[in-house]
Amino acid sequence: MNPPHTPHEPAPPHHRLDGAVFHEIASGNGGPRALSLLRNAEYSRRVVLARAVVEQAELRGGTLAAQARDAWSLLGAAHRRAPAVVHEVLTYPSVGPAQLWALNQLMTDRSTAGPPPSLDALTAVAAAAAVRTGLPAAVRLTVHSGGLLLPSLGRARFPLASDGEPALVSTTGGSPTVQCGATMVRIPRERSDQALSHEDAGTPWLALRALLAPADGPALLLDDLDPHLLPGGGHPGRLTACQWQRWRCVFEEAWQLLHTVHPEQAVEARSAYRAIVPTGAPTDRNISSSSDEAFGCSVLSVPRSPLDLALALVHELQHNKLSALTHLVDLVVRESGVLFYAPWREDPRPPGGLLHGVYAHMGVAQFWRRQRRASLDRATAWRAVVEFARWRDAAKEANETLLAGGCLTEAGRRFAEQMRSTLAELAREPVPRAAMARARELGDEHRDRWLLDHGARW
Repeated sequence: MNPPHTPHEPAPPHHRLDGAVFHEIASGNGGPRALSLLRNAEYSRRVVLARAVVEQAELRGGTLAAQARDAWSLLGAAHRRAPAVVHEVLTYPSVGPAQLWALNQLMTDRSTAGPPPSLDALTAVAAAAAVRTGLPAAVRLTVHSGGLLLPSLGRARFPLASDGEPALVSTTGGSPTVQCGATMVRIPRERSDQALSHEDAGTPWLALRALLAPADGPALLLDDLDPHLLPGGGHPGRLTACQWQRWRCVFEEAWQLLHTVHPEQAVEARSAYRAIVPTGAPTDRNISSSSDEAFGCSVLSVPRSPLDLALALVHELQHNKLSALTHLVDLVVRESGVLFYAPWREDPRPPGGLLHGVYAHMGVAQFWRRQRRASLDRATAWRAVVEFARWRDAAKEANETLLAGGCLTEAGRRFAEQMRSTLAELAREPVPRAAMARARELGDEHRDRWLLDHGARW
């Protein structure tokens, strides 16, 4: 049965996607109104996921059911105390993947071998909500990989503890604490970067660090602690103080570039992003990715320059918007089994993947169009015009493939038709002959490589 619900508990409201907002998103933009709708819809999705975890735990019965009821009750109490704060906690990007992981564990056949299901993913969210709202509570969790993580806050270190060892998060009295055995770690209520240079292997509490910390909204964090933000899990790896300072400096310049040259995208990015996950990558190219269930987050390699970081933020913002939109409306016919050539990938892509690529690279072309007009030095101006020409044509080609492929729903066709209109506008912009030739050369080189790998089987 469903867990009990009162008007004061987290609840998924209804959402209406009107034609004007759909049109704006499909054109490559959206603005504050669209981002507000998508963000609130993702909140509803998180509430549904959390309640599904509780429901499945109830079906299991026993200790799991009791733990689930306690976590849901604590979330409800925190929501009554400070609903906006609980909204922030539930929409933190790692919460979605974590609840899906917990739900999968609970729904696994009980007869299969393996460890018993854990409700730590749900309980940790409730504990984070208690810490952030100041609600008095005592929450039991377990240690993993020498620590205990609270989403949107940070990680307590217990290097001598074994996996599965119990720990208690307490928010009663003064400062919140986490205790495992005889070791107690204090959780600071306020985020501070003052002592980052003094972190070492013995630092008991690793706080998430803020790239942006406005007074009127949630912080944008550089999350190098939460494994649920990386595809397939795994620890992102704590940045050193030097690495953190480089990230912060490059990010500040990239953010200023967005505000100066791409102001509408800066507004959207500020509305959407809650976390950036840093990851290592080859030095000759930038790597970025996003997850369908981690709205408001992107995994980015160490940026080579502010311009590269600004581009990656805009690119992944498009993926974030489209992922959230497809949670509201189906754009692709399910189970089609068809694969297509994508001018930006080395592997054949399914319809949903190709749609994501078209939308993201239309945004990339729009980025370079604006950057082309703003660039003062010759090298950046040349790069901008070549990249603009290459990606507008590549997105147009792939979008026509989608429209002709019979793999889109009615809403998907309307979406692709609006992208066609935007791409046609981009195609009317003149490009110098030399830049056009270089863009086509790069496109031909990619297609030739792809055909060498896949042409015989295609």
